[in-house]
Amino acid sequence: MNSVRKRAGLAAGAAALVGAGLVFPAVAFADGSERAPAAQEEARPERGKAAEQREKRQKALAEALAKDLGVPVEKVNASLEKFRAAQREERAEIREKHRKDREGKRPDGTALRQKLANRLDQAVKDGKLTREQADAILAAAKTGVLPGPFGGHRQQSS
Repeated sequence: MNSVRKRAGLAAGAAALVGAGLVFPAVAFADGSERAPAAQEEARPERGKAAEQREKRQKALAEALAKDLGVPVEKVNASLEKFRAAQREERAEIREKHRKDREGKRPDGTALRQKLANRLDQAVKDGKLTREQADAILAAAKTGVLPGPFGGHRQQSS
């Protein structure tokens, strides 16, 4: 029963890859210039059981695809590795874009502290805080004791 599920999973995975058109271009353009899969395995440090299981599934997928497509397993492995490398590069580019998008959009700490001061003044007027409590909160914000943008980065203690 377990092997039937594995085969069904492999077939579904292969069909999804082939159906999405992701494997054929990669197989067609594989030139074998990357390191062989055996050399890649030797270069990898020791990893956990989950990584070993993932590698077994990927190997089984490559073998099933090679059989279905009628190409050597090495060519499928090389194509899949190219595809994975392209995915990693794309994810890195997306992370870099998001990092650049966030750059410069951080609120000004001075403006936020002024907004905090205004809210604390209102709380004092409403009788929710004493002036001493409000002053203590402002002092904490100015010295960086409060987390978040009010105090900016925490100061390093020496």
